[in-house]
Amino acid sequence: MSHETSQTRIPWLALSLTMCCPGLGQLYCGRAGRGLIIFSSFALFGPLVVGMSLVATSTASLFLFGGCLLVYLGAAIWAAIDARRIARTLSGQDYALQDYNHLAVYVLLSLTSIPYSIGLAFFLRANVMEAFVIPTRSMSPTLIPGDRILTNKLGISTRTIHRGDVIVFRNPENRRQNIVKRIVGLPGDTVEFKERELLINGETQHRVPDNVTPDSRLKVAVETIPAGSYFVLGDNRDLSHDSRNFGFLSHGEITGAVTYLYWPAKSWSRFGSVK
Repeated sequence: MSHETSQTRIPWLALSLTMCCPGLGQLYCGRAGRGLIIFSSFALFGPLVVGMSLVATSTASLFLFGGCLLVYLGAAIWAAIDARRIARTLSGQDYALQDYNHLAVYVLLSLTSIPYSIGLAFFLRANVMEAFVIPTRSMSPTLIPGDRILTNKLGISTRTIHRGDVIVFRNPENRRQNIVKRIVGLPGDTVEFKERELLINGETQHRVPDNVTPDSRLKVAVETIPAGSYFVLGDNRDLSHDSRNFGFLSHGEITGAVTYLYWPAKSWSRFGSVK
């Protein structure tokens, strides 16, 4: 059923509507079927991401998610351009308004889409991947101030942690703060502070230079790392707040594994995986 005639469809408005809610610009231009297909396709992306996150744990899965996000963004841009193109073809023509060409319909669909997109973004950040900026030199030369890193959170609560992994975790002394360190001791390993040396399973992990006065962190007897816990250190051993301060780190405090340096603070030759 048609109603009164509108002189034209406005291209920038069609584009803006689709950016607020995929498919809404097509609906605005009278392409109801096309718009509903686009809207439904984008709506299915969220459940797909949630389902994949429940079974994915590997770094390869993280990059698969990244690829999916790029496809999602590309499709969103295409949908917006498509809506603008349709509106331009109708520009200057009389357009018979349909029952669904109503402000209430536009508002309702937008109110459905915007919270959905925000919720999906928060889910991705909490369960799939999160970006961080390195603020200190405690992990140099591996990571330096200003480096931007990507962490893999997929299945982190049950994932096997390996010696040498670089991780992000909640500071046991201030759980609102995230810290980046390297795993040097695994459950069952022994930790010993002997004179100027830190030893893991009898092997030296750090030695205080002879011209430096050792601090109180190097005065602990042999201890065994308990099950479900780790010993972490910064790569810059003389300038790092780590397990020498707050003790063993529980697996439950780990929020993600650092996988990629996507924006180096200095030379782009450092771009790539973090090891």
